[in-house]
Amino acid sequence: MKILYYSTPPFADCDFPLIKALQEGGHDVTYLIALAPYSLKSTLFDINKQLPVNSIISATCYPELRVYENYMDMSKVYIINRTVKQDSSLKSLAMTLKVARFIQKGDFDIFHTDCMFNMWDLMFYKLFDNKMILTVHDPFPHTGEVTARKMFNYKMAMRNVRAFVLLNNEQKDEFCAAYQIAPSRILINRLGVYDNIRTFIKGNVTFKPCHNVLFFGRISPYKGVEYLCKAMMKVRRHIPDATLTIAGGGKMYFDITPYQQQPWVKVLNRYIGMEELAGLLQDCAITVCPYTDATQSGVIMTSYSLCKPVIATNVGGLSEMVEDGKTGLLVPSKDVDALADAIISLLEDRKQLDEMANSIRNDYFVGDKSWKVIADRYVAFYHKVLNYIQ
Repeated sequence: MKILYYSTPPFADCDFPLIKALQEGGHDVTYLIALAPYSLKSTLFDINKQLPVNSIISATCYPELRVYENYMDMSKVYIINRTVKQDSSLKSLAMTLKVARFIQKGDFDIFHTDCMFNMWDLMFYKLFDNKMILTVHDPFPHTGEVTARKMFNYKMAMRNVRAFVLLNNEQKDEFCAAYQIAPSRILINRLGVYDNIRTFIKGNVTFKPCHNVLFFGRISPYKGVEYLCKAMMKVRRHIPDATLTIAGGGKMYFDITPYQQQPWVKVLNRYIGMEELAGLLQDCAITVCPYTDATQSGVIMTSYSLCKPVIATNVGGLSEMVEDGKTGLLVPSKDVDALADAIISLLEDRKQLDEMANSIRNDYFVGDKSWKVIADRYVAFYHKVLNYIQ
């Protein structure tokens, strides 16, 4: 089976381990990554200057991506190097046509993507509708991120794609009802650990006892960072040496100044590269996802890659990723006291932290939540879709 996987830099951290697992399973997979001037720094991408060629090029043409040659086979990984910001421009149309020819020439059996196409790329739905599978990371837009254009792209995708993948079971019924999609057209799969971050760790992964709490990821209203800041005030009264690190780009949607002025709070409000993130994870005791709404979380899977327990709110599909008391703790959304109590309980119990780290290692690296099992489920679904077509 020939598989085409089409994605963008924001999903690279979860796509790379999937592509690697498919490769290791002996599957013929070609990976296309649509790079634009506004996505040079995103998850695994930290590109200083875009190459001035509007074409499809080998990913290793970018020296910043060659580090991943030590992680997986990059010989069939290509960059769709869009050099213009305007999706509606004639240059963008030219690129869309180049991509369409590339895909047609490849004669792929399956077109798997996690993108909801817009503008000229909408033609992909008609050209490849009989072989397209869409992974929907967010079945519904997050709070504060709804736009008319995004909703149009959602509707076009739901109307034109043959089969879908959701990454949690919690939202399946609502998804089917909202978009009138039969459950038989959906695969429920999951995310595995984002182990590509280990590429940036020199030597063995080491941990040192500490009371540092880490929040990382894109800043957005649904992330609930303000509740974490309030909770840490209570934590400090119980654990005087507790510290908080907030790391991620995006507009601060609340007044963080009072917290930022505290000597025990570090705010890195910018893009965080993988090497820096690896260091931040090694230097923390736990990570926290205080979200007010969610689907699933790449932050959790990145934390698990270094066996760091996670405290998360019980929203969306997060309860399917954080096993309460086993790989972390779950708390109600917007409950500052419950969040503070959970943080205190883990920081004060080193034995429990170590047990959670072992559970993460056993479940996600070699167990039924490993990328091998995840990739096998995808391949079985590919065959199901192909058999339906035939």
